[in-house]
Amino acid sequence: MNLSVKYLFILTSLPLILLTSCNRANDQRDFEREAFSLPEGITETDGHGEILNSDPDDWRIAPFFQGMVEVDPAYPNPVQSTGQISIDVIVTGVESVSGLIAYTYYGDNNIRNVYNDQRRPLPPGLTSIPLSALDIARFREDPQGTYRIIILDANENIITYGDVRVE
Repeated sequence: MNLSVKYLFILTSLPLILLTSCNRANDQRDFEREAFSLPEGITETDGHGEILNSDPDDWRIAPFFQGMVEVDPAYPNPVQSTGQISIDVIVTGVESVSGLIAYTYYGDNNIRNVYNDQRRPLPPGLTSIPLSALDIARFREDPQGTYRIIILDANENIITYGDVRVE
């Protein structure tokens, strides 16, 4: 009797577990589609990372990484064309993130790799991503503009994205 109750519990729980994982995968796919849209605004920050004006679409954490990663918005933002920004990624889970990649997305499936950390796994704690404004810009001769930064793990799962303005 006890053994059949266990099997019954497993059989009735399995669809719920599969449904939950399917929803999470769908949420991740939706998040990744949103990441590959054109920039619309920025989260304005000062040189110390203090948020001056927030864009609710920037620097959200993807469903696969919620509870394992935190990201502070790029700072300073906007940045001068001769300047540098930093994006702070805090890994809170043990062996939860494998590598770290940052792309600038220019639209029309045009991307440029601007940062690559091959540590697998990343150690828990802070990883600061330094990015030169000229490396983010599509054209170094005319760097001004708003650019989408997408941060992924080494398996190319999107962790977060946000927009940066170069002035």
